[in-house]
Amino acid sequence: MIRVFVSASAAEPFAAAPLSRRLEPLLSATFEGGFIPGVNRFDWSSLGPDARMAGPFMSPAWRSIAAAGRFERLPTTYHGFARRVAAARYAAGLFMVTPPDAEGLCSFGPTIDFPPTALERCAIRIGVINPSLPRLPGSPTTPVGVFDELIELNTPLVEYVVRAPGSVETRIIDHVAALIPNGATVQAGIGRLGDALWAGLAGKEGLSLHSGMICDPVAALIRQGVFARVTTGSLLGSRAFYAEAADLPGVVMAPALETHDAARLARIPTFVAVNSAIEVDLLGQVNAEWVDGEAISGPGGLPDFIGGARRSPGGLPIIALGSTARGGAISRIVPHLDVPPTLPASEVGIVVTEHGAVDLRALQGEARAMALIEIAAPDHRASLRQAWRRGV
Repeated sequence: MIRVFVSASAAEPFAAAPLSRRLEPLLSATFEGGFIPGVNRFDWSSLGPDARMAGPFMSPAWRSIAAAGRFERLPTTYHGFARRVAAARYAAGLFMVTPPDAEGLCSFGPTIDFPPTALERCAIRIGVINPSLPRLPGSPTTPVGVFDELIELNTPLVEYVVRAPGSVETRIIDHVAALIPNGATVQAGIGRLGDALWAGLAGKEGLSLHSGMICDPVAALIRQGVFARVTTGSLLGSRAFYAEAADLPGVVMAPALETHDAARLARIPTFVAVNSAIEVDLLGQVNAEWVDGEAISGPGGLPDFIGGARRSPGGLPIIALGSTARGGAISRIVPHLDVPPTLPASEVGIVVTEHGAVDLRALQGEARAMALIEIAAPDHRASLRQAWRRGV
């Protein structure tokens, strides 16, 4: 199967694809990248009559092309996808980079999770020169001469809008922030809960940040001195965030092979991983991918970061979620998962809802189930106890 690598996240070069002459014979290939649900919306399968799209996530936006057999959801974590890219052979790659500097070097800017790794794995390398891409001091560079074709395209970067937290998210983050000690190294995923975490860290001291992506609120915390050091593979946010990114002190860019390596993460003292989920069952199994039996995402970095935090000296592997969905009608603490778990019960650590936090690492069986029921919504606790007694 012919595969073409595509940069994604903030640096998705979809507008350049129709302009490439070297890509014309490959428009029925499978276009593969770390496309982010809700962020990267372009349908790469639309480029050719037999074109397909592939990535480690699913999104409702891609459901129709998946039903037509034109989307391949790769069953792997973020680090697993990075390893896949490192071992792949791509017919071509489409990379968004900055204009070359005086030494002829192009920067990958704010998105280095997969592109620098993929560059060496592509038979044909297509560079999309975009002046809108910020040149970050710590971002990898490549000589402009490595590209077989250059396309100049001044286009805005893909943006990510941080949503204001609601009352439930605020209560959850209050519980999470209370667990995080000064001096910890923190990770959080994007999404409403992850975005809400940053405000909860104001006033903390001596923190570091090690995460796959950072967004707008992190810039303010860096300016305030909350984070002395930030390691990330991707910046994703507003145009204003991209514009100031080059001036943020202490930011180190690293590929996903490093940022999501559980073995590396385990060597970071007091590594705190905060990730959201869709539901947790009374055994402690975590679902972060499925709603009503349909995939809406992928495991992403959750297993990578939770695994690292669980093995870190003093680490805190935290799963955070609201206790209910659909206006309180459905409990998100459930008797038993009906879908494959994103995280097995053996890997779960601390679970947090707006009703409190429980550390499941030392709990098994009924003690674990009862602890989870205590942080479920009060209206659902009785039915959860009955389900446990009947046997899940």
